Amino acid sequence: MALEDALINLGHKIDTFTCEIDNPEEDAEFAAKLDNYLKVHAYDALISINYFPVIAKSCNKAGCKYISWTCDSPMLTLYTRSASLESNYIFVFDLFSYCELKARGIKNIWHLPLAADIARNNYILSKTPKKDYHADISFVGSLYEKNRYDQMVNMPDYIRGYFDALINVQMETYGDNFLERMLSDIEDQLEGRAVNISGNEFTGTPSLIVASTTLGMKLAALERTKILNMVSRKYKNTRIYTGSNTKDIPFIQNMGKADYIYEMPHIFSQSKINLNITLRNIKTGIPLRIWDILGAGGFVLTNFQAELKELFEQGKHLDWYSSHNEMMDKIAYYLAHDKERQRIAKEGNMLVKKEHTMEKRVQVILETVF
Repeated sequence: MALEDALINLGHKIDTFTCEIDNPEEDAEFAAKLDNYLKVHAYDALISINYFPVIAKSCNKAGCKYISWTCDSPMLTLYTRSASLESNYIFVFDLFSYCELKARGIKNIWHLPLAADIARNNYILSKTPKKDYHADISFVGSLYEKNRYDQMVNMPDYIRGYFDALINVQMETYGDNFLERMLSDIEDQLEGRAVNISGNEFTGTPSLIVASTTLGMKLAALERTKILNMVSRKYKNTRIYTGSNTKDIPFIQNMGKADYIYEMPHIFSQSKINLNITLRNIKTGIPLRIWDILGAGGFVLTNFQAELKELFEQGKHLDWYSSHNEMMDKIAYYLAHDKERQRIAKEGNMLVKKEHTMEKRVQVILETVF
């Protein structure tokens, strides 16, 4: 919706093609529908959030530019042969992933951070909220308590022990995501045992899949549970908005899953501190949650990500931590310094309104492509 609105706001005429995709790599029924649609319409380009090989192939066949902008990382579908099609124009929000994919030979690829949907936030925040969302500390997101790692019952003990050690060390390390790197020495033991490699079109490695879909999700489950236990035990007015089971975080207030469009802006604007706990699969980039919080005028306390320093000033637009103990110290500080926290939230909101809107990002995309 945000992407569509930005295109319309910039004066572009758009149509929306809606059809379910069963398999993003090969889906004959979807491809046939899209092929026919593109035959009868002369579009300048087709654009999607995230990259779909099945769309890329149809666009290439029709001679239509295919623009994709990722909001997930790593985008495993980019590790397919179709990613190198000349009709593709791929924009990746994580700089590390961009550099890696560029080095793999994908030519039409650019780094583009995500953005704040200011128009949507202004509209939603102008409405009276249905509930009271005030809290000292809030976190919006999944706990990933159901993950592939826990389902791998056939994993040899020595591999599970190695995985557990990697996860525990990575949990305490910010600024260097090494899970994939540390799997290379046992890669021959991963394929067919710990993971099923995806399709004949896939050009990535077993290490990439295991690190992102298995270890990364287990790490997120453990890290988010640990952090939210630390915070909620000390600060009683700590809320989580999630559809996940919070039985392992007994002191937190589980408010249920929040509606992304109609509730999240109010949550972010009314919470004193909004925590961001980035999935480690995002190596350097700034996740959408941070942009959503800033766009709603909320205060962000996040784990360190390398790209934060490129776009924000620490302590001016938001703040970050490099250890769990530092996080706890900063929570205590900002709860005791209301005016400073409010000033930072205001500065962050003003910056994204000026420099990091959806419209500005879409302008960059269109100027690059055309």
